Amino acid sequence: MRYIVSLVVLLLFLGSCGLPKFQVEKAVSLDLKKEESRLYSFSVVIYDLKTKQYFYYNDSLVHVPFTPASTFKIPNTLIGLDRNILKDSTTKLNLGALDDPTLKLAFQNSIVPYYQELAKQIGEKHMQSYLKRFQYGNALITPELTSFWLKGDLRISVLEQIEFLNKIEKRQLGLRSETYQTLKDIFQERRDGNVKLYGKTGWGVQDGQDIGWFVGFAEHYSDRYLFATVMTSPEEAYGKFDFGTKRITLTHTAFKQLINR
Repeated sequence: MRYIVSLVVLLLFLGSCGLPKFQVEKAVSLDLKKEESRLYSFSVVIYDLKTKQYFYYNDSLVHVPFTPASTFKIPNTLIGLDRNILKDSTTKLNLGALDDPTLKLAFQNSIVPYYQELAKQIGEKHMQSYLKRFQYGNALITPELTSFWLKGDLRISVLEQIEFLNKIEKRQLGLRSETYQTLKDIFQERRDGNVKLYGKTGWGVQDGQDIGWFVGFAEHYSDRYLFATVMTSPEEAYGKFDFGTKRITLTHTAFKQLINR
């Protein structure tokens, strides 16, 4: 922790994303300069639900809209559960494979065909209606129903991810209580010391860059947090570092600094 910025500045960030302004007491800058590399850029935002503080690194990326890639499996799952297409974490969608994945397996392993089939069963009308109701990013589902979150027009920023997670945490999306619980039950736990991360990764391509996400919920004893990490890397840097792991380790590093501040 090095700098404390004013609440006014933070609310400008929120306002630039068109987000409802929920209560924020203070925004604190984390010092993660040692994690910087010529191979990638990144931003981390952590929201402490108890103290209502933001902790962040690199505010230049927090309001930039990116493809959500597989982090879209979070709202997609909620919609599927609310529409009763998905019953619980064991639901299979009969993809024709010898061993069709369950919801939990498809979510944790980012099985694209499962969620493409789910999108088909939800349908364009309901998908559009839910995303507008959720205020999820720009809520665009064009051009294709089965790929708009992967290579289509849907975009969401780091702060919008946090706002959406907050609505899930506070159960403000107008869904049944069991829907929220099923979603939380299928997150994979990643533990680092006494910090537990329950996150969803995403990996997409946008404007000649790889876009990496890690978003979700975290616990440290009785404290609970929301977090969103985004990482961008030029496509020519692919294979020069472990892109898949780095977005997770950056998040762990941010939490270590927060906890030990």
